[in-house]
Amino acid sequence: MRMADPPPTRLYIDPPINQWQVTPRNGRNIPVIATGHQPTLWHPGILAKYLAADVFAKHVNATTLNVIVEHNPLGPLAIETPTQQGKKLSVQSLVFGDTSMAASLPPNRLPPIAAASVDRAIHGAGCLAVKAARDGLHRIAKAYEVQSDHPHRSAQSAAVLDQLKRPYLAEPMPTLATSDLVSQNFVDRLLADPVGCVRSYNRAALAYPDAGIRPLYHGRDVVEAPLWAQGQAACTPVFIDLGDSKTPQFFTQGQSLDLNVSDVLVYLRPRAVTLSAIMRSEVCDLFIHGSGGGVYEQVTERWWQDWVGEDLAPMAVVSADMYLPFDVPTATPAEHAKAQWFAHHLPHNIDRYSEPIDVVDTALRNEKNELLDRMNDDRNKRRRASAFKRIHAINAELAGRHQDALDQARQRSADSRIGLCNAQITARRDWCFALYPQSQLHALADQIKASLTQTARR
Repeated sequence: MRMADPPPTRLYIDPPINQWQVTPRNGRNIPVIATGHQPTLWHPGILAKYLAADVFAKHVNATTLNVIVEHNPLGPLAIETPTQQGKKLSVQSLVFGDTSMAASLPPNRLPPIAAASVDRAIHGAGCLAVKAARDGLHRIAKAYEVQSDHPHRSAQSAAVLDQLKRPYLAEPMPTLATSDLVSQNFVDRLLADPVGCVRSYNRAALAYPDAGIRPLYHGRDVVEAPLWAQGQAACTPVFIDLGDSKTPQFFTQGQSLDLNVSDVLVYLRPRAVTLSAIMRSEVCDLFIHGSGGGVYEQVTERWWQDWVGEDLAPMAVVSADMYLPFDVPTATPAEHAKAQWFAHHLPHNIDRYSEPIDVVDTALRNEKNELLDRMNDDRNKRRRASAFKRIHAINAELAGRHQDALDQARQRSADSRIGLCNAQITARRDWCFALYPQSQLHALADQIKASLTQTARR
């Protein structure tokens, strides 16, 4: 058993910052560096993307952009926090706001979360939360109190996240919601060549099966668009009718979307690959992904090159593994197994791990050794059985005389079981970033700045 020391923060940037390329496109005078995520209380690996965008934008005199992916249901807004009772860690889930509609509606269709519900959940957990996370819980509660006046949960969550991450950024980041992302330019391009779009998309998806991108439906008169449609409920697939009409038509769930209506784009939302393609072809000059996005971007780039024949703006992958500090004992599986074995082994072998306490103790040990020596040469089953029985009796008597040693061994075994569970919790790196001490988050920002400076000097 040993006290837990958090592993050092591991920062992942690919390619290295000194290799990042950013050139204004589409007539822009100032380059745009974008990143984004769903409006949840995410972990420090996501924060690292925003820190890198902020640091690099300042370095190259660019502007930043935060993309709020708000069109998919995310379920109830919840975070997990580590709690401690004595030596033992556990994990408590805190759920904020009304959960009845959260699993079926996207955050831009949900009401904002009442600050009182956040405060109640955090107040209930605060007394048990580990010391390192308590201040973070209060910062979250304060952010929801300040950001209580918003039209829907997506806008509120974006504002809360902005407030929580603001101390670590040089400049505030403007936002762009995915409900405003699908452009007329993309729709016109898609309707001009829907079959080519889908064929290229499917070839790219099948070329990288590990990316988890599902191929689109491709029929004779109907193809599935790389888009979603969103009304008042969750998003549904969008299809394109290639029938007799001179102009292909969008439809979803048996209803057409009239392209002559000026606000048709209000209903269209990008799928993951489409989101990246639009961002990197129209909106930004560098897009920063997390580790997951870096995998499916292989699909994005191959699809776009095959279908459009153009290169997209460059991308980079940024993430970080960060661990909370804990003041609890931990154990490895090997240490736990050894402690269990010793607690079982000691009652039968007290004489091997302790000194005699009196003449009776010495006599019992000597008798046991003599019986063991005779048993090795004695082939008489009755005498061997009698000796074996007497040895057990001696072990029991010695154990009773050395109860403190047995209690300590059993306690070490129990502690190692707790330490093994503690080790699993201390190894987690996906706590909400706001739970981490501010000094750790500032250190992450400094680490990214140092990475830029060090590579720039080479």
